[in-house]
Amino acid sequence: MRRIILFCLLLVSISFKSLADSWQEAQRTGVATLDLHWYVSKPFIYQDEKGKFHGLECEILEGFQSYVKEKHGIELKLNWIEAKDFSSIIVQTRDAKNPSTLGVSAFSITEERKQFLKFSESYLTDITVLVSSKGTPIIHGYDEIFEMMSQTEAVTIKGTVYENMLADLKRRLNIDFKTHFIPSDQNILDEISSHDNRFGFIDLPIYLMLLKNGGELTRQNFFTVKGTGYGYIMPLQSDWDEPLNEFLTDSLATSLIAELTSKYMGQEVFQFIDNLYEYDQLGTIILTKEKEMQLAMVKNANLRLEEEKNYRKILVLGFVIVVLFLIVIVVLYYNNNKSTKTLMVQKVQIEKQQTDISRKNEQLLNRNVQLLALNEEKNNLVSILAHDLRSPLNHIIGISNLLRVSDSKMTEEDREFVTLMDSSAQRMSDMITKILDVNALEQNQSVVLKEQVDVSNLLQEVCSRYQPTAAMKSISLNVNETGIPRSLQTDHLLLFLVLENLLSNALKFSSHETAVSLNVAYDEKVIVFSVQDEGPGFTEEDKEVMFGRFQKLSAQPTGGETSTGLGLSIVKKYVTDLGGKMWLESTIGQGSIFHVSLPV
Repeated sequence: MRRIILFCLLLVSISFKSLADSWQEAQRTGVATLDLHWYVSKPFIYQDEKGKFHGLECEILEGFQSYVKEKHGIELKLNWIEAKDFSSIIVQTRDAKNPSTLGVSAFSITEERKQFLKFSESYLTDITVLVSSKGTPIIHGYDEIFEMMSQTEAVTIKGTVYENMLADLKRRLNIDFKTHFIPSDQNILDEISSHDNRFGFIDLPIYLMLLKNGGELTRQNFFTVKGTGYGYIMPLQSDWDEPLNEFLTDSLATSLIAELTSKYMGQEVFQFIDNLYEYDQLGTIILTKEKEMQLAMVKNANLRLEEEKNYRKILVLGFVIVVLFLIVIVVLYYNNNKSTKTLMVQKVQIEKQQTDISRKNEQLLNRNVQLLALNEEKNNLVSILAHDLRSPLNHIIGISNLLRVSDSKMTEEDREFVTLMDSSAQRMSDMITKILDVNALEQNQSVVLKEQVDVSNLLQEVCSRYQPTAAMKSISLNVNETGIPRSLQTDHLLLFLVLENLLSNALKFSSHETAVSLNVAYDEKVIVFSVQDEGPGFTEEDKEVMFGRFQKLSAQPTGGETSTGLGLSIVKKYVTDLGGKMWLESTIGQGSIFHVSLPV
């Protein structure tokens, strides 16, 4: 008995949930939500770069939202749910348990779909035409149709009426042709336009919009289809067709739809499409419209040519005015020639003085050129030597790492020798890097490469490189990266060198058993990297010269490390190249915090 009662309660709960989503219940409660399953179909429904919805169907539903508010006093919420393709919308709508589910994406009303879906009233005429690539001749008769389709390829999207029409075309003409399926987010017209051997079905309004904008495709007359129209789809159990049809047949809604259709398709195309159902000979009427639009394009081209002619006339007139102006200037020049001769005599005297000055300047310039050449030769030599030394050093480092990992039979003394060889080679490699950095600073060169940098991976990469150094001095090395962006548009190498130099200095001048932190803060405009240590801090004298090259500051390394006095000058230059800012917070005896701010 208990199970029977629970089962009845479950049935009542399901029935109440279904009722709660219905138009009937919306009239009682005054609130409702429509789940709108959609996929991009310009100009019917699409989103802009900011995520805002646009399109004919979108704005019709927004008009419906206002209509039920004013007419029935119901607050209606539109819940947009993007599907993966057109077929998914049909399946999701058909199988929906929620009566307030609507499918939105220019669905043609067909008898086949009416078997498992409910349609709203049509809001726009549904006429489909067959088009082929530019230059394809208009075909007449079965033989020409067979020849064209055997040499071309059909284009369509799975799950659409266009696919069914191609299948029907194969069946009716008994012709087997290739079919190329494109993703749902691509445009059939674009695919046909970009090839010379494609054909397919497309909506007449979209074809006429292409034609009006100067596009060139061939429309084939032998298979033009007049449908019932476009409508919104709903589950069979939905009762939302009642208010939706009431809205679509309202005179205000009719005016709104006419205005929106003109907005997205153009007034001329809308008026033509709106009147097509009055005619039976669609091919003839459409052909007449094509000729009319082509003549309008020719007329517009002639008007543009006439405007260009007028523009050229204006240019010629302007040129004549300029020539006359130059003639006036020449006349004035010759009228003032006498006074100019007096000035020329003075000029000769001044030129004699300038000759002496120029001679001395030339001597100074020659010496400067010689000095520049010597300096460049020195820099080139430094770069060549440093670069050529890197390769054997990298081999030594690689071999030492391989020995340390792979040879398990090495004695402890041998491991110490390998470690000593590795650290010595690594120090020499670091010195070479500093030499190359000095050379770059002297030449004031830095190439900034903008790329997507994974911030979290970069922080881990820098810290893992210096974790052994921190461990040797029993220094706690921490990274705090809560709430930071996943990626940053900047130069990966330059940012890595900035953080590496700051972290290296923090470890170098920190005492044993202290802590060093790499922190990251973020807001909508900047991301700030901060390296904090518990070292000796900076004096006021240090702060005035710390960004200069080869500056030896008051603090000394705590573990016998070497210092070239270049690290902070390199960091300052790279931060400037990245378009950022750098500043220091430091108190003597209480450590330091270097901040690097970069734009997001």
